[in-house]
Amino acid sequence: MNRSYSKFRTFGFLLPILWRISGLTLVILICVTLAQAFIPIAQIKLTSKLVNEAAFLFQGNNGDDFQSLERLVWLQLALLLIAALLTSVFNYAQQYFNQRATLYFDELMSAKVNRLSLTYFDNHSSYDQLQRTALGLQLQGIGIIFTCLMMLQGFITVIGFMIVLYQFHWLLSLGMLLLVIPMLWSYLYESKSKFKLIVHQTPDERMSSYISNLLKSREAAKEIRVFETAPYLINKWKTIAWRNAKRVLSLERKTISITYGVQIFTLTLLSGMLLFSLHTGVNGGLEIGGYVALAQALFSTQALVQSLAQSYSRIHQDLLHTNEIIDFVHLPEENNLKGEMDFPAPIQHGIAINNVSFQYDGASRPALDGITFTIHAGEKIAIVGDNGAGKSTLAKVLLGLYKPSSGDIAVDGIPYSQLKADNLRSNVSAIFQDFVQYPFPVWENIGLGQVSELNNRSRLQSSSIQANTISFINKLPQEWDTVLGVHFDGGHELSYGQWQRIALNRAFYRNFEMIVLDEPTASLDPMTESAIFENLMSLTNDKTAVFITHRLGSCRFADRIIVLKHGQLVENGDHDTLMHLNGEYAAMFRKQASWYTKEWAEQKVGS
Repeated sequence: MNRSYSKFRTFGFLLPILWRISGLTLVILICVTLAQAFIPIAQIKLTSKLVNEAAFLFQGNNGDDFQSLERLVWLQLALLLIAALLTSVFNYAQQYFNQRATLYFDELMSAKVNRLSLTYFDNHSSYDQLQRTALGLQLQGIGIIFTCLMMLQGFITVIGFMIVLYQFHWLLSLGMLLLVIPMLWSYLYESKSKFKLIVHQTPDERMSSYISNLLKSREAAKEIRVFETAPYLINKWKTIAWRNAKRVLSLERKTISITYGVQIFTLTLLSGMLLFSLHTGVNGGLEIGGYVALAQALFSTQALVQSLAQSYSRIHQDLLHTNEIIDFVHLPEENNLKGEMDFPAPIQHGIAINNVSFQYDGASRPALDGITFTIHAGEKIAIVGDNGAGKSTLAKVLLGLYKPSSGDIAVDGIPYSQLKADNLRSNVSAIFQDFVQYPFPVWENIGLGQVSELNNRSRLQSSSIQANTISFINKLPQEWDTVLGVHFDGGHELSYGQWQRIALNRAFYRNFEMIVLDEPTASLDPMTESAIFENLMSLTNDKTAVFITHRLGSCRFADRIIVLKHGQLVENGDHDTLMHLNGEYAAMFRKQASWYTKEWAEQKVGS
């Protein structure tokens, strides 16, 4: 019952989508399939009559029979031409439908991924599911409709052949039906086993693919050569890949042995039916044309029955893959921002973080533990702490990317849960440590910060002046039209610091009320960092800004500093207050200051 329900659910999910993709093409495919189903039946009838009349003429009989035979030949030619035309129409319609469906499902998957909670990507099983879903879309997801059409065509043709066999003797129809059971069982066993294998070795497949791509990637090439890890990584990849291959080969040996046993049974049964037909013909119960048609019907029916069994097992496997797609599409979407209220712009009072905690799935302790503080409107807040203190997690919670496990965040008294998701997104901006390096032209790299202003060249120009990126943009080969990165032809590579400044420019190109900058100057030298922070203060004038940084010297620009430790807020105040407190912040600041002082002294001695 569960499997039956699953199949109905799957078809109920697919059919409306397939109709939306191209209903007209679907109708054409069905009509062509039905027409193709009856042509083999007509050909068998025509072959029987053609052979009988040819045999009559070959025996020396004269008359007008040759004209009748000639008409039969032309009729057979017409049937063959119609069949060829229908095949061409079907192939083109199938290709057209495939292209439309592939684009549709790829868009469906991409849109769904971007509606899922960000926590979905914090679980390894999610990546296994994504790979199986992508595989289902690529191989099986849309192919199921064509398998069904081919089954419909084969089923109609087999019924016609069965009628032909039954007209000769009912035992032949019964014999052909007996072929179905072992064939169907063997192919169903194979499809189930292959799907189970795919699920079982998805993690190994992902790891194998990851290492293979790593060995070919530009980003990893330097480290792989310096540490001479290529032989180790290649051996690791081979071990995993061969382990997967051995599983596949083991299953293949098992299915081949089963399939061969079934073939022995079916071919033996088929030979027995042919002997029965010959015995009948020898005793005068069958004309030569009838025997030729009968033999053709037997072999064609056997091939079609085998094809039907294969198609049914393929549909069974396709349904399993399609169920993966359905499960993915029906994953719960981001629900922490499902309110109906607009983001208050401009912010009048501030953002209140009230007893906020957050814990990742499978983590032994919370990343944030009872955080409470307020960011006043237009205030510049620096968040500092050791690695693992919870700084980046707090940034994502402030941006509404993570829903707190407990507690809440409110802007001007309106809880995040009551805000419209798109309205919150349109009023915040951010730059993360792992910002994206788009292999696009400069103007597009920056303009993606505000897609509605993507082609506003005058605004892009003024934005780059404010963000101080114009100095190197004007030196690029095609200036604003220079494609960045070396992944595509004509691309120009930037230094990592320049990439980071482009990302900063993108973040500030957005019309925002609050901006969160997670290590915005991590790859820049101290002088450039100081200049950029001074610039950031002017760029965020009258705007609320949250800076996460490891370089505590930059905190002097902040109105207030939040110090995190083990996910808890341990200190809160401006630079002078926290230095006077002589706690965590003061210890970290003095440690960094002594390091810089030592470095400066060594440079002076060296000079």
